[in-house]
Amino acid sequence: MLLPLAILLLGLWEGQRGDDDWRAFAAERDHLAAVVADLEARSPRDGRPDFRLQFRHEGQNFGGPYAVVKAREARDEAGTLATVMDWRRVLPPVAIAGGGIAAALSALVLLAGGLLGWLGRGSRDALVRGFSAVRRLLPATLAVQILAATAGFVAAVVFEAGMLVQGGFTGGGMKLMGIAAVAVGGTVLAAGGALLGLRRALDAFEPDPLPILGRHIASAEAPGLWRLVEGLAERMGALKPEALVVGLTEGFFVSAGPAVIEPGGARLIGRILYVPLPHLALMRGAETAAIIGHELAHYAGGDTAYSQRFLPIYAGVGRSLDAVAERHRGSLGLLGPSVRLGLFVMDRFHLAVRHWSRVREFAADAAGATVTSPAASARALLRYSAAGPRIAETLDAAASAPEAAPSDLVAAALDRAVKHGLADPAAHLEDGQAHPTDTHPPTRERIAALGLTIDADLLTAAGTAPPAHALEQLAAYFADPSALCRTATADFLGAVHGHEVAIRAHLEAAAAEVGTGERVVRANHRPRGIALAVGGGLFAAAALAFALFRVPGISPHETRVVLVTALMLSALFGAAAALVLSRGEPVILVLSPEGLKAPALDRPMPWDEIADLDTTLNQTGMVTRLLLLPDAAFPQRVPRGRGLKLDAKRRIVTIAHGLPHKMKPQDFADLIGRYRTAAQARRILAETAAARPAHSEIDVA
Repeated sequence: MLLPLAILLLGLWEGQRGDDDWRAFAAERDHLAAVVADLEARSPRDGRPDFRLQFRHEGQNFGGPYAVVKAREARDEAGTLATVMDWRRVLPPVAIAGGGIAAALSALVLLAGGLLGWLGRGSRDALVRGFSAVRRLLPATLAVQILAATAGFVAAVVFEAGMLVQGGFTGGGMKLMGIAAVAVGGTVLAAGGALLGLRRALDAFEPDPLPILGRHIASAEAPGLWRLVEGLAERMGALKPEALVVGLTEGFFVSAGPAVIEPGGARLIGRILYVPLPHLALMRGAETAAIIGHELAHYAGGDTAYSQRFLPIYAGVGRSLDAVAERHRGSLGLLGPSVRLGLFVMDRFHLAVRHWSRVREFAADAAGATVTSPAASARALLRYSAAGPRIAETLDAAASAPEAAPSDLVAAALDRAVKHGLADPAAHLEDGQAHPTDTHPPTRERIAALGLTIDADLLTAAGTAPPAHALEQLAAYFADPSALCRTATADFLGAVHGHEVAIRAHLEAAAAEVGTGERVVRANHRPRGIALAVGGGLFAAAALAFALFRVPGISPHETRVVLVTALMLSALFGAAAALVLSRGEPVILVLSPEGLKAPALDRPMPWDEIADLDTTLNQTGMVTRLLLLPDAAFPQRVPRGRGLKLDAKRRIVTIAHGLPHKMKPQDFADLIGRYRTAAQARRILAETAAARPAHSEIDVA
């Protein structure tokens, strides 16, 4: 609100000043016109000079015929300025309208966002309807606000720049006008880029299918699990899942959107229930039923379909914010109100969504308790958290050494839990259940909502280690649990292997990208020299034009000032161009697979000794900064080495150099990054090759 209001108030102030300035210059023009008419009437008709004619202007006295000439020049200049002031009066209304529209839209979005958030906490349907409208209207609203604020800002800046012509076209005035032109140009470009991004933000959004690592299980393969699920759904009055998927990773969850099952890439659409095999082995039957009942309750409440409706809203509003934020830095803060308005809307949306997420999770817990008991639901929440670390440890160990992993990771997880016990449930009371799409309240709050108190007996019952024969309970769910567990293990290890292959291929490609030879990067001073020479030529041409042609509204004194200034700048630019072009194409850096070498340094710097680096543009070229590791040997400057700054205390080497030859600045930065990435890739490949033989066995217990 503050920036649009500032533009509005500035426009109001400028409106009053614009009228006053126009009246003053119009009066001056009329006064000088009367003076000229009087001098012309008093001038001798025979052309003889009459030095009784006097004209005083800007502290100087002019007499005779020269008085008439200077009076006419002053009259013409005043007329030009009066015309400028007349046109200048059009700008304040634009600033007022732009600031007012932007401020009004800010207030409207703030009120609408707050109201929709409040209504959304009262009804999920109102939440979706309201923020669906926001998704459609927010990009257009932000676009109008950006246009209005930009128009108001440009009008205000141009109005103030118009004041500079009052003192004539002096050197200082022209510099200020140049600064104003740069500010206006940068702001217009940033606003234009944001508007194009907002237009793309309105494109349709198609959510990606949910990836699931697991196996689609038919009723013949899991008759007991299907009977349990269908029986619970019937007792709860919930929709039955259309597909059951089992695997080793993730926790229990339901989905109603498209999903892709790996390995194989089979696509499923509809209601899906995912069941983790390790938890089936580590949890008791009533606890499993309570968790499955909780998940089925999400179908009864329409939670999964409701979550799917959120995705386009999040995507649309998020893309709108990204489009504006991407251009915010170059807009002199003018796009700040639009960014903050979008963030405010998203914040209201998040609060309402979180409210309903908590409400529905508590309701699902209560539904799960109705088909078992509150005690079973509470134990399920605690035991789920206590079993999680043992399962994660088993899977992590297998992922780190897949060639030594056992053929049944479900049995391995059970063995580890029997040997080491489950984790302490009390240490996980603030955890939320792992879920790929939703958030869950902390376990402590969920148990309290069930009407139970967390005491020592409950914690002990939940944290008791499973018996060694607990794996046998999987027979109650599956026709061939041993084969299914081995298949799920093979799928997991296959995914790990595929991930490793993909990473290795990426590392090998990165290592091979830079080759084995050196790459010499040279500075390219020619474009800068040519640009300086062209600038000098333009100033010389401007000086010639001022010398040959008279510019209306500029006095001879001002003409001489501009002429001398242009000639001095032409000479300065020409000398700078000659100096730059004489330097040729010096070496900036020499890049090799082993390290980086700069001409001003006494030694190469290996990539493994560089902790971080960055390259930036400055007024004269580029700067490359290297942060060296604490134990790396710090380089020294060679005799007559230039463009180098060494900070041994902070371990920073700063190399200033020109723009690279036949290379854009970003290409130069990418080139250095590729060499550094290649060195890191070679190191990782070497470490992996050295560590691989050492993994001969894995501790699964």
